Amino acid sequence: MSVKILIADDDNDIRELIKNILILEDYIILEAANGDEALKILDQQEVNLLITDIFMPKMSGIELAVKIKAHYANLKILGITGGGNFVSSDQVKMMSNDFFTSFLKKPFEYTELIEKVKELL
Repeated sequence: MSVKILIADDDNDIRELIKNILILEDYIILEAANGDEALKILDQQEVNLLITDIFMPKMSGIELAVKIKAHYANLKILGITGGGNFVSSDQVKMMSNDFFTSFLKKPFEYTELIEKVKELL
């Protein structure tokens, strides 16, 4: 079975970077520029993992995770963000536990992303 990973991030460069890393690992990659696009893709096809930025316009990754958990309870979600001044380490841990299967803070190393994805799959 081919593993499908959906990447939801409003930053095209970040989406491309993650996609290019994961393609090298033979994953099938789907892309969404925002939460609405991600939900449309999930309505059309099954994916094995969602990688989403937490801070996006229109619909945040947190809002997306809440909606996904209501309709796709078994879908694993990897939340990523730069955090910056908006999120403390305690808030990151709380979000990870409440909404996401796991969490990865930007900037991350290529190997960190691969290890986290393999761990979740």
